[in-house]
Amino acid sequence: MAKRTYLRDILSILGSNLMVTFCNLAIGVILTRLLGAAGFGLYSAIIVVPVMVIGFTQLGIRRSAIYHIGNKILPEDHIISALFLLLLWTSALSIIICGFVYFFSESQPFDPLIIVLVLLTIPLLLTNVFAGGVFLGKEDIKRASIINAGPTIMTLLLTILFVWGLKMSVLGAFISIALANFIMFFITYRIIIVQFRYNITWKYHEGIMKSMVKLGLVNAIAIFIMQLNYRLDILMLKKLSTLEEVGFYSLAMQIAEQLWHIPYAIESIVLSRSANTTDDKFVHRTVASIFRVSLLVGLLSGLVIFFIAPFLVPLVFGQAFVKSVAMIQVVLPGILILVGFRILNSRLTGMGKPQIAIYTFMPALVINFILNLFLIPRFGGIGAAWSTNVSYAAGSIIFVILYSRMVKMPLREIFRYRSSDFYFFRDFKNRLPGKRNI
Repeated sequence: MAKRTYLRDILSILGSNLMVTFCNLAIGVILTRLLGAAGFGLYSAIIVVPVMVIGFTQLGIRRSAIYHIGNKILPEDHIISALFLLLLWTSALSIIICGFVYFFSESQPFDPLIIVLVLLTIPLLLTNVFAGGVFLGKEDIKRASIINAGPTIMTLLLTILFVWGLKMSVLGAFISIALANFIMFFITYRIIIVQFRYNITWKYHEGIMKSMVKLGLVNAIAIFIMQLNYRLDILMLKKLSTLEEVGFYSLAMQIAEQLWHIPYAIESIVLSRSANTTDDKFVHRTVASIFRVSLLVGLLSGLVIFFIAPFLVPLVFGQAFVKSVAMIQVVLPGILILVGFRILNSRLTGMGKPQIAIYTFMPALVINFILNLFLIPRFGGIGAAWSTNVSYAAGSIIFVILYSRMVKMPLREIFRYRSSDFYFFRDFKNRLPGKRNI
């Protein structure tokens, strides 16, 4: 079978991500309109905890699985068996940490039923995350795309039922998430056990476990620091401002972060290809070209969001969320800057060097925290947006410099555009209906 091109794989993941974008937008419309600013702020304050905790407690195993399966050095049965054991451990750790955070939350008492539901959903979320690593490690992009979009599509349908139809408010939103991930968990289990026919054992494969955890732990720290950079603003807004301001800012970030669907699609493919290739120079050049094109696409997309936000937000989400518009416009530069970082970071992670992100975004996290302390009390969500811009820019600049040294590619080579960069668009045109690949 012919090798799938970067373009074909990127378009597959991108299509999946666009479906996720549409569904998340629709979910956001339903929740903001039916829950109001305070209700949406409460929903955001609850869900941010497992998102951040899982980012760390999954121990970076998804990316570690991509690396180990892609290298084809160890038996896949042993890798999958090790993943099952790690799934049990990381699920237990995540539940304990999230439960502790919720129990000792002083600023906002949470509904115990909702918290129990969230905690029970964590193992399902982690199963789907780990399975995505298996599919990408095998370069099974089709199944990776399905597992990426499936839970969000089902969450939208169930949100319409429970929040809109049955009017179950915030509880209905979390019931939707839980059921959607349970359905995808069942589908994933059947694929891995029945279709792939892996011989799963509960044997402790010490060498594999240590290798996966060692690489994964570095990944986990990097992911946690980046997640904390993304979500620190919401946590500090909740502490230093109001739930309404949290709701406005959460919506602003949700819209602005749609720019990340392009690098999300690309980084998944670069991770998979990097783990499965031995031609490093070719991949370096390809990633640099993708990096340059993505910055242009991101810039154009950002300009579109900047100018349509004043019309889109009141129309779609209601006049009550008009304060989110200015926050969207302010935070867009930081979101755009991080587009380039995510693509280059996926290359180093695929090479087994995720620690570079730690070196660069730890200082950025400190900058974000300090600026939030001063700006949020005075400017609210706008202050949080400016803190995000500065921290993202600082981290990305340091990262690109270190990336240049790691891959031995001068900065001018990384940023210098070439006519060959735009072959991507020629190939895309050839794939449109009515066009024939030559």
